[in-house]
Amino acid sequence: MTNFVAHSVFDGKYLIENILIKYLNDKLISCRLYKRGFNDTYLVEGKFKQYILRVYRREWRNKQEIDFELELLDFLQKNHQPVASPIPFENGVFTTEVDAPEGLRYGAMFPYATAKAVNQQINSIQSHNLGKLLAKIHTSTNIFKVVLGVLPLIMSTYSIGQSTILKICII
Repeated sequence: MTNFVAHSVFDGKYLIENILIKYLNDKLISCRLYKRGFNDTYLVEGKFKQYILRVYRREWRNKQEIDFELELLDFLQKNHQPVASPIPFENGVFTTEVDAPEGLRYGAMFPYATAKAVNQQINSIQSHNLGKLLAKIHTSTNIFKVVLGVLPLIMSTYSIGQSTILKICII
């Protein structure tokens, strides 16, 4: 059968009952789509805290690339870098499979970041501080070792309309 769904949006109740219950001991109150983009971001309201569920788009990243990203974020957080680190399942794994009409997708849970978002027009002081912070994060990755034993080849191309604006290859 040909797959006729390109991208689905999940019902919050379904996510709570089938996915989120595996992550949290918090009594979950609601889950709703917060933002669509390269990934779908869901705002999850618990009795005690808020969380973010990221559901990766099918074929945007493979499982190996997603695991690498989440493992790196966990490493950075454990090394006192200001990043949103994923919340692991009970078995220590950061991803979960999510069955979707278009095929298998992967999800990961994060604590809700309460920090204030940076305005689109940042000033020179903010720009300087952001540069220093990014340099510190970048330097801390020098000692990062992939636990899974595999460093994925990630090739990303970012485009606006018909024009390629950036091509990145991470080895």
